[in-house]
Amino acid sequence: MNLRELVAKIVGSSREDWHLIADPPSGLNRLQFHEMYESQQNVLHTAEHPRVAVYIPDISITVAWGPKWLEDFTDDWCKKISDQKANAGFVDMFFNNSLVYRTPYVQVDGIYFPPPRLTGGGALEVDKDACVFMRLVDSISRSARTSDDTYESDLRRAGFAVVDKEWPKFVH
Repeated sequence: MNLRELVAKIVGSSREDWHLIADPPSGLNRLQFHEMYESQQNVLHTAEHPRVAVYIPDISITVAWGPKWLEDFTDDWCKKISDQKANAGFVDMFFNNSLVYRTPYVQVDGIYFPPPRLTGGGALEVDKDACVFMRLVDSISRSARTSDDTYESDLRRAGFAVVDKEWPKFVH
């Protein structure tokens, strides 16, 4: 299996294909040194994935998310979703317990969104497959939505234009 095939398999899966393991310890963590952390100097801090999902048809495939790269994310589109604080983090894809792909997300009011791109005309674009993937992460993370509360309605409320461009783009 190559990386494109792995991503396609994950993006093409459904909520029922995943087993969620929530709340640390997940065993997927990294140590980070901070010269200053919560008013303390020279701190070694563990950043952990608080959510891990195992692909039921092939347990060599896992997805984990939660490490934040920005605790207080602010952008005008976030206000269309909620007045609450947003944060930004990473979703990681693993194959045989090796990290093979990482993509950012923005979480607003408990909803996971791919970060949008601002076009020259001022529109906010998101890639279709990135939305399909984030909808999967969103559905694994929460209980079932009502039929009138769809992920697509959240994308519209945020003001995103969903475009059919290659996702992900692998850079050499």
